[in-house]
Amino acid sequence: MNKIIAYTDGSAVVRGASKGHGGFGTYFPDLNGSKAAFSLGFKDTKTGRMEISALYYAITALENDFKGDLIVYSDSEYVVKSFTEKRLLKWIKNGWKNTSGEVKNQDLWKAIIKELRNRKDMKLEMRHIRSHQVEKEKDKDKKKQLMLDPNIIGNMMADRLADYKRHKILLTSDKLK
Repeated sequence: MNKIIAYTDGSAVVRGASKGHGGFGTYFPDLNGSKAAFSLGFKDTKTGRMEISALYYAITALENDFKGDLIVYSDSEYVVKSFTEKRLLKWIKNGWKNTSGEVKNQDLWKAIIKELRNRKDMKLEMRHIRSHQVEKEKDKDKKKQLMLDPNIIGNMMADRLADYKRHKILLTSDKLK
């Protein structure tokens, strides 16, 4: 059985309820025999949208007839728990309502659901990874040890891809086409 690993991250510089510049990054250490990365930057967005967008691009990078497991590492508890705690299924059952009211980013969640349904032989497995572990570590020896973990490296790659400043052009709309 095929097993593909992806690392996803999203970021945005947002103050309060307003939107700001942001981006997402999706990194595959091995997609069909080579490394692959997807990244876009946006003028007006929020971190949650970018985290979800990164997952969307991880799913759509695989052909509809892909048979196997897609294991996605994300530092977004919101995105991971939407699957591991079956929040997404609850939102659908409750008419896209949660304890705070309307579920945000419904367009992205619905697009993800559609893409998952198009890949009937693919199993999505979401795993949480702590963000910025190397940057936060003060001890040099522990830092070196962290740098040996391929999952930490993958998360760092996705984080760097998500930085909107790396894009020469920032798109005006974060809506899927």
